[in-house]
Amino acid sequence: MRKMLLAVVVIVLLSMIFAGYAHAGIWEKAKSWLTGEVLALVASTLLAILGSSFGLVFIKISRTFREAGEFMTILGMAVEDRRITRDELANIIKEGRDIFKVWG
Repeated sequence: MRKMLLAVVVIVLLSMIFAGYAHAGIWEKAKSWLTGEVLALVASTLLAILGSSFGLVFIKISRTFREAGEFMTILGMAVEDRRITRDELANIIKEGRDIFKVWG
């Protein structure tokens, strides 16, 4: 995620820098195709990719919270009588592992 965000930022910055050179007359060929519309298309594509990656992270975070809620429910029921049996401990461990399976 961090690498992709860095790549997106670098691409957008390079596009902004080279667009100025293209319109200054340094690159004549690039001047013909590197316009504001092309840069807007590139920026919107990159923002769509970035938005979808944030959406995937949001889904994982929401699943993590759901699993953590289930873990807390099992833990609360097990501790309610101030005694944890083997079956309750097995359920607690299973639910604890489920939290980390979301990211694994």
